Amino acid sequence: MLLPYIKKFAEDKSWRIRYLVADRIMELANGIGLDVAKDVLTPFYCAFLKDGESEVRTAAVGKLSEFCKILDQNVILTKIIPSLKDL
Repeated sequence: MLLPYIKKFAEDKSWRIRYLVADRIMELANGIGLDVAKDVLTPFYCAFLKDGESEVRTAAVGKLSEFCKILDQNVILTKIIPSLKDL
């Protein structure tokens, strides 16, 4: 299954790997199924928005509108918006 690999790469030490995951987050969401993606990818996406590397944050913000389309309003308000305030 893909989930262990997604977790491994989303938490990788190399910012380039995290950047690729952030940049391809919607392809990953479609690959694992949007229902699963809501639960699994949201914590990683929030971490990308707070990442120490600007390239990772930029990639995540670039996918903001697409990623939020698969989320519930409550998740956007409680998890995504607080992460954006730190930017």
